[in-house]
Amino acid sequence: MRYLLALSLFALTVTPVAASTIEDLTTWTLTEDPPHPNLSSPSLIASEARLRAVLDVPTGTDIGYASVDGADVAASTSGFYFDPAADFEVAVDFWVRSRSVTGGAGIGFGVGEDAGGADSAGVGLALLNGAPVLFSGAARIADADQPLEIFTTAPNAGGSLVVSTGRFFIEYISSTASVVVGVSTTPGAMAPTEVKTFTGIGDQWEGDPLLVSFFLRSQAANPFPALTVGQTDVTFSNFEVLSGTPLSVPEPTTLLASLGALGVLVVHNRR
Repeated sequence: MRYLLALSLFALTVTPVAASTIEDLTTWTLTEDPPHPNLSSPSLIASEARLRAVLDVPTGTDIGYASVDGADVAASTSGFYFDPAADFEVAVDFWVRSRSVTGGAGIGFGVGEDAGGADSAGVGLALLNGAPVLFSGAARIADADQPLEIFTTAPNAGGSLVVSTGRFFIEYISSTASVVVGVSTTPGAMAPTEVKTFTGIGDQWEGDPLLVSFFLRSQAANPFPALTVGQTDVTFSNFEVLSGTPLSVPEPTTLLASLGALGVLVVHNRR
């Protein structure tokens, strides 16, 4: 019986998780850096997450969702991540709506080893006074910002209250430890219209498992202030795993340690 139990538990540690699980955004965790009363998430359902900023929000303050519930994968008890030893590609749609906004902001989609973004790379859309300005790729190594990669693709501008729509892409290439970020101005697109590559950046990180996140951020950019008045609403939806296999938290090593303790209890109870 003990051998059967051990084999069954080992199977749990090596079984991949279906891509559709991470695609359910209700399995993701709200992140606030730091929490602020003027930033909120009005709704979260399986297919979409909504973020909102109202009135004044200090520069550098953001709100979003991450695919794990801890500071990094090792510290998490639920969620999903990717193994940096394997290739993967993910994408998410976005739309932005603004009402009488003054100040700078941005939305982004990233991958990294920690929720704080100390070792990370991603793609974002800058907003000024509620209007889309440009797409850019950004990366950090050991909490140090790397040079921005500016896209030539111009963000689209919708009518009425809808400011901009489109899709963000992130691809990880394990053979070179490279992160490729991309954009399309068409929601639901299966491929980006333009990409930027951070070649070998993963080799300058710690080699830890990778989580995914998206966010809304208030950001001053001299001479422009951070968000001061108005309301910005952002919806991230249709998150997809285009290739690769997400894995379930906890990591196999963590799970094995927990199951080892369980095994001791099982053996002890048989005596």
